[in-house]
Amino acid sequence: MSCRRSVCVLICVFCFWCALGNVKQTFSIQELTVSQKELMDCGKQKKLCVTSSDDCLYTASDGVPQVPRTPEYFLNTSCHYLIHEKSLTCRWTQTNHIRSQTISFIFSRAKDFNHCPSILTIYSTFNLTIKSKSIFSQKEQFSDIYPVIIRDIIQAPQPLISSVDVTDSSINVTWTSGENPVTKCKIRYKCLNSESWTETADLPSSVESQFVIEGLQAFSVYHLRVSCSHRFGRWSDWSNEIQVETSESLPSAAPSLSYYVDSDENSRNQQLVLLWKALDVTDAQGLIQGYEVSYMPIKQPSLKKTFHTTHLKVIVPVRSEEYEVSVCAYNSVGCSPHRRLTLDASRTHDVPALKSLWVYSDGASLWVCWEHEFTVVNVSEFAIEWSGTTDREHSRWERVTGSTFTARLPGIEAQQKYKISVFPVYESLCGPPASIFADLQHGALLDLDRFRLVNVSRSSVAVQWTWREAEPSVSVRQYRLVLNGPLETRTLTVFPNKQQHLFLQLHPNTRYSIHIHGETTAGNFSKASLDVSTLLLDYDEMLRFAIPVLLLLLIFGVFSVLTRTICREYFFPFVANPRYSLIGRWLLDPHLQGNGSICTLKLDRVFLPEKSVIQLERRVSLSDHEDVLPLKICASAGRTAVEDALAPSGLPDCNSAFVSKTAKSLINSELIVGQKLLKEPQKL
Repeated sequence: MSCRRSVCVLICVFCFWCALGNVKQTFSIQELTVSQKELMDCGKQKKLCVTSSDDCLYTASDGVPQVPRTPEYFLNTSCHYLIHEKSLTCRWTQTNHIRSQTISFIFSRAKDFNHCPSILTIYSTFNLTIKSKSIFSQKEQFSDIYPVIIRDIIQAPQPLISSVDVTDSSINVTWTSGENPVTKCKIRYKCLNSESWTETADLPSSVESQFVIEGLQAFSVYHLRVSCSHRFGRWSDWSNEIQVETSESLPSAAPSLSYYVDSDENSRNQQLVLLWKALDVTDAQGLIQGYEVSYMPIKQPSLKKTFHTTHLKVIVPVRSEEYEVSVCAYNSVGCSPHRRLTLDASRTHDVPALKSLWVYSDGASLWVCWEHEFTVVNVSEFAIEWSGTTDREHSRWERVTGSTFTARLPGIEAQQKYKISVFPVYESLCGPPASIFADLQHGALLDLDRFRLVNVSRSSVAVQWTWREAEPSVSVRQYRLVLNGPLETRTLTVFPNKQQHLFLQLHPNTRYSIHIHGETTAGNFSKASLDVSTLLLDYDEMLRFAIPVLLLLLIFGVFSVLTRTICREYFFPFVANPRYSLIGRWLLDPHLQGNGSICTLKLDRVFLPEKSVIQLERRVSLSDHEDVLPLKICASAGRTAVEDALAPSGLPDCNSAFVSKTAKSLINSELIVGQKLLKEPQKL
C-alpha cells in the first residue's frame, strides 16, 4: 500500500509541475509617477532617496543597492519628466503571474543627495531601481539600474484642443500647451474609415496656437490630435482625440444611369425602366436628399415631364419613339451635374437576363448567387435590389462587379419576407431582372418536387422535375443533380430556371442511378432519386432495321404472286371442266332420248350478267361423213340467240340421233367463255 501511495504522490507532483510549466506567460503594463513631495531621505545614507522607508536598508559604498536583480520581470522600461508638474513617470511591461502589492523607486548616485525632493529638476542625474513585491510569497524583485538624465527625458505637457472650425474642405484647429511655452507642435488626422494617420510638419507654436488643415473631403468625419515639444527633450503625449465633420458641398459627379424597355406583347404597352447607382460618399459630398428625373420625346418637347424621387429606380410609360432622359442628385447645398441619355424606345436591348438565381441563409444574413450567360455584351456590374413584401416602397440596393456571382445582403430582418431582384448592367444598358422570394429562416422559398423519368434511349436519359413555392424545412445552399454509373459520375448545379436535363453519351444496356442532393451548412441530404437502365437498341434503330426487311418481304411476295399468275396463264392455261357446268351436265346426260322435237336450252338461270357470250366450235368430227356444223349461242338482256338459232323455222326437226351426235361433238369441242365466266368457273 505504501508503494502505491508513493507512486500516486509522484504522479500528482509531476502533473502539478507540468501544469505550472504549461502556464502561458502573459504581460501587463505597469506605470508609476513620483513627484518631489513623495521623495524621502534615508538619514545617514546620503546616497539614497526612496519612496518607501523600507528601501533604506539596501546600501553600498558606491550608492548602488546590493540586491538580487531579476531584469526579466521588467521589460521595455521608459521614463519621462514633466517640467510643469516636476514629476517622474516610468512605464514597463511586467508578467501577469507576478502580482505586486507595492511598487517603489530607489534613487541612488555616487555623490550624496543634499535634499531628496530637489533631485527632480532639469539638471539632475541619478540611477533608478524599480522594486516590486509579490502579494503571495512576499518575494521582492528588483530591476536593473537605469541611469537617468532629466534633461534628456523632459516631456512637454499634453496640449489641449480648445476650438475647431470647419468648412466643406478645411478644418481650423486651435490648441493651448499650458503655462510653460513650447517651441513646436504637430497635428495628425485621419478620416473615419481610414486606418493610417496623416501628420503635418513641425509647426511653430506658442502658448495658444492654431493651424488650418486644407484639402479635406466634404461631409466627412475626421479625427484630430496635437502633440508639442520644448527645445529639448521629448514630444508630449498626444492630446485627447477630437472628432469633427466637414460641411456639405455640391455633389461632384452625376449618377450612373442605365435603362431597358419592357414591352407587353398582349397589350402593346411599353415601359421605360430607369435605374442608377447611388453616389459614393466622395462624390455625394453631403446627404443626398433625392433625385430629379425628367424625360421627354425628342419630337415633342412640350410633353416633357419632371418629378422627384428618393428611389434608385423608376418606371415610366413610353411610346415607340426617341426620348431624352436626364437624372441628377441633390443635397442641402444643390444639385449634381445631370446625366443625360438619348434612347430609342422602339429598339430592343442586347443585355440578356440572368440565366439562374438562388438565395440561401446562413442564419444571420442572406446570400444571393446567380449564373449569367456570356454573350457579345460583357456585363460590367450587377445591381441587386431587395425589399420587404410588406414594405415595397423602401428598397435597398447593392452593386457588385461583373466578375462577381455571389453577394451578401446586409440588414435582413428575421420575420420579414423579401423579394430579391438582380439586374445585369452594361454601361448605359441593363437587362430585365431575375427575381426570387426568400426569408432569413428558410432561404429561398422554393422547393423541388415531382422528380421523374421522361425518356430513355440507347445513349441518353431525360429527367424532369418541378419547382413549387413552399417553405422548406432547411435552408438549402444549392441543389445538385448527380448521375452515377459503373464507369462515370456526372454532377451539375440545379437552379429554379432549369426543370429538366438530358444526359447524353451514355453506354447502352447499362444501369444508372440519378439523384438530386440538397446541400446545407450542416451537410448534404438526398431529395429524390431513381434508377434507370439504358436500352440495347433505340426505337429508331429498330425501325431502320425492320422497315427495309418488311419492304423486301412485300416485294418478294408481290413478285411471287405475279410470277405464279403469269406462269399459269401462259404455261398452264385453265381448261374448263364440263362436269362443273350446267350445260355440260345437260349435254352429257346419257338418258336423253330424241322425240323428234326441237330442244331449247333455257339459260336464264345460268347467266346473271346483262350481256354474255358463249361460243361453241366443233373442232373434231365424229366421222368423215358428218358435216361440221358450227353452233353459236348468244345471250343478251333482250333476246336469246339460242332460241333464234334453234327455232323450228330455222332448223330441221331434231331427233335423238341428232342430239346424241351434237353432244359427242360438244365433248370434243373447246369451250371459250369470256373473262368474267373464267373467273367464276364454279357458277358454270
